[in-house]
Formats: sequence, structure tokens, C-alpha cells
Amino acid sequence: MLHPLFLYHVRVPARARDHITTEALLAVTGSTRDILYQWVALKLLPRPWLATAPDSVQLAAAWAPEALARVRFIVARQRQGVPMEDIAALLDARFPRR
Repeated sequence: MLHPLFLYHVRVPARARDHITTEALLAVTGSTRDILYQWVALKLLPRPWLATAPDSVQLAAAWAPEALARVRFIVARQRQGVPMEDIAALLDARFPRR
């Protein structure tokens, strides 16, 4: 049986500007992967694609470009002391769901 993560495996866009790496998001947050995935669970961030590099079997996350803007927004509001519930409402207003 395949690991459940393989169910979400899709091909990552070929050009780097078409996706953001987890490392790039972590550099902005100064935090951990766990925090990013908590934000996904709270629907503050879009879910990443899971993919493998052509020469590897290891899965890696690739995030939509919007994730970087969302992370910067979240971190800026946290630094201002805005509660997470309010940040969620502000995100919904700033980044309407399609």
C-alpha cells in the first residue's frame, strides 16, 4: 500500500518562480515546519504540493507563490501583537478565496 502522502503527489511547476520552497518560507517566519503546517490546518496558508526531485524519491513541499505573501503578512501582524483569530480575518479580507 502506498503511503498516504503519495495520494497528494503532483508535478511541481518547472520554473522556480512558479512555486516557493519550504526553506524560503521558514526564512521569513524564523520558525519551524510545524508552524507552517499548523497554519495550513487553520487554513491560513494554501496546502503545498508534494513532489519528488527527478533524481530522488524523497518528498518535498512546493508552495504556491501566494504562500510567501501570506506568511509575510502573518509574521508582520504577529510582530504587531495581533491575535491569530484577528490575523485569520484579516487574511480572508486581503486574500479572498477563489
